[in-house]
Amino acid sequence: MSPSDQSTFTKGFSVHNQRSRDQQGSILVTIQSRVLANLSDLLTEFFHQMDDAFFSLAEHAPTNNEQNQYFEAMRELRLHARDVDNQLRKELAYHFDLLENKRKDETPDKSDDGLTLVDKERMEVDVALTNIRNKIKTTYPELLLQFSRRLNRYLETDWINEANNPLGSDTLVNAFSCAIEKLEMPLKVRLIVLKHFERQIVNNLGPILLDADQVLAAEGIEAGDGKTTKKPTPPLTDQAQPSPGQTAAEKAIENLLPPLQDALRNQYETIVPFEQVQALMANFYRESLNNRLFAVKQGQNAPELKRQDLFGVLNRLQTAERDSLADEDPANNDHDHQDVRLLLEHQLAHTVRQQGARKLNQDDDDVINLVSMIFESILDDDNIPPEVALLLGRLQIPMIKIALADKHLFSNAHHPARRLLKQMSEAAIGWEKESVLQRDLLMEEIRNVVTRILNEFDEDNLFLFSELEQSFNRFLEEETRKASTIEKRVLETAQGQAKMEQARNTINQLIGDRMQGKTLPSVVIDMVDGPWRVLMLQKLMRHGRDSDEWKHCLRTVDDLIWSIQPANAAADRPRWVKLIPGLLKEICSGLESIKHPGLEVDKFLSALWEIHGQILETPPDQQLPNSRKVDHTITEPKGSQAEKERLRAMQRKELLDPKNRVLANLRKELLIMKEGQWIEIHTPEGKLRRCKLAWRDTSSDLYIFVSRRGNKVLETNLDSMIRMASTAELRLLENVSMWDRALANVMGRLKKASELQPDTSPTSQA
Repeated sequence: MSPSDQSTFTKGFSVHNQRSRDQQGSILVTIQSRVLANLSDLLTEFFHQMDDAFFSLAEHAPTNNEQNQYFEAMRELRLHARDVDNQLRKELAYHFDLLENKRKDETPDKSDDGLTLVDKERMEVDVALTNIRNKIKTTYPELLLQFSRRLNRYLETDWINEANNPLGSDTLVNAFSCAIEKLEMPLKVRLIVLKHFERQIVNNLGPILLDADQVLAAEGIEAGDGKTTKKPTPPLTDQAQPSPGQTAAEKAIENLLPPLQDALRNQYETIVPFEQVQALMANFYRESLNNRLFAVKQGQNAPELKRQDLFGVLNRLQTAERDSLADEDPANNDHDHQDVRLLLEHQLAHTVRQQGARKLNQDDDDVINLVSMIFESILDDDNIPPEVALLLGRLQIPMIKIALADKHLFSNAHHPARRLLKQMSEAAIGWEKESVLQRDLLMEEIRNVVTRILNEFDEDNLFLFSELEQSFNRFLEEETRKASTIEKRVLETAQGQAKMEQARNTINQLIGDRMQGKTLPSVVIDMVDGPWRVLMLQKLMRHGRDSDEWKHCLRTVDDLIWSIQPANAAADRPRWVKLIPGLLKEICSGLESIKHPGLEVDKFLSALWEIHGQILETPPDQQLPNSRKVDHTITEPKGSQAEKERLRAMQRKELLDPKNRVLANLRKELLIMKEGQWIEIHTPEGKLRRCKLAWRDTSSDLYIFVSRRGNKVLETNLDSMIRMASTAELRLLENVSMWDRALANVMGRLKKASELQPDTSPTSQA
């Protein structure tokens, strides 16, 4: 299996199910994560070696039947490598779950392959599995015993031993046996696979066991009979924040930042001269088709497959893709990209031998490998919904044909084929599966484009891509027009609500500033806090803060409060006498303008007239009858509500902590997020939604996200988004061409690998 094949392996397992356990901070979660990652790398190398082994066996097979048997074994392992990896993870995760809950495994032994093997074959397989178990036990007896003892000490149990711990011989062997159980392999091939697994697991299990044991040892958990002691955790400072000490939240945020930064800066290498590609790929000749399929040494002269014969192979595969797409149920897309690459390699191997050639032209070899790597990167990239990526993945063969005929595909960002892919991938970033009652017009249109390319494209009609681009653009314009209409209504409503909330806050602040702490007649307090507040909101919303109407309304409040304080009336009696008639008139007019009941207006004016009369008889240092002190402060909540408020305050303090570099960077990036930025969120209902930022109001810290159809999906604020990101409930997406993104990623990996592995240069390969 090539390095590009390795990129398809899943590096995580059951993220949503793990989330709650990760938050518990269990040492077992740390061990499980490390073990599964290490075993996944181990399986990657295992499948690589199996690929080489079966190819070598096929090359030296004495008969065609035996050769085909080995080629079929290669195909089976390549097709189901991911399935084996995932199944092994599930089996081991089950045993870690048992430990987490302190329960023994009570399920039947899973080492029996009786579903697919007859009795005699089953016996041979059981013998092979027993040999692997014994080899592990005899190779790592001390490590297995020590790890089991530490687990017992940590979990305060006494029943964990070499046989039932997650890294024990029985557990590992049974898990692998179960993972390959469904593979269609004859006994001879199955035994070869088990023998290679024995070598791989026995040679490499030691470091995995040691790493898991050291996690427990680092926490002060002894392997003997002493008490369990935990080492104190050193405080993390701004200058030193070691990666292993990061919280799950910080790690999630670290994973969030790079795509956001790339989206804002668009730092993608989308123009790559083919000569640059060849220079890099020459360092990895071992992975070339010429080496893997035909065992041709680098620079070796040999008859090459003619271009017309190569295109004949590609045309046949394109026809097969077309027929496969026509027969496919759009609701159940089980198309596997690995099939395409495997069939291409098999067809090339057959055609090269049939035509009397010995190898491919090296340019053709590099093109096929690079395009295959790009499409593998596309299918592994979760920036595009997997359903769309699988559908667009069917364009691999046409893109190979284009690249073979025109190497400028890699260096020309405006190539017609790249423009079309860019248009479709950017349109699909916000795609979500529609309900059964609603037609999925976008997916239908993308499917139509792919179908036409598979039906009509050959190397001479690139104009087809320009035609499809124009047609797809017309479709998008209509979709955008419909979505914009809905989005406009959503934003008008949201903006109106935000404006209303801001106005209420402004009025609360202004009234509070004028009345807080003063002792005023209750009837006046109730009027200002009630109907006059409604009038103020109406004036502010309709006319704004700079209008005469608003200023006049606010001045009336000031005059009213001034007029009902005995000290003011005594200090400036002429102003007070002159003010009263006009004030009563303004209050009456204002209350009537908001349709306040006439009886209530008359009742208040009568009460106010009486208050003003009392002021003439009240000494300046005394309060009026029926008065109370105004206190608009919010009382402290009681009980559990107080605790919730305290926790929220602590969380906010943590989010705003300037010493937390990760959170500070995330906050900075979210603050400069622009409208149109797409995100993926996990809703409280457990759904995965894609939405874009449609509007943000910095004054109220309000963010509105809408779907591709313009409907509101999320209304939130900055702190809430940071919390969502820290629990992996929010992820930012890039609105960028999937081809450009994949090309940049592949080139980056090739360059990095070339820098880290100078020994793989052509000189050392020769």
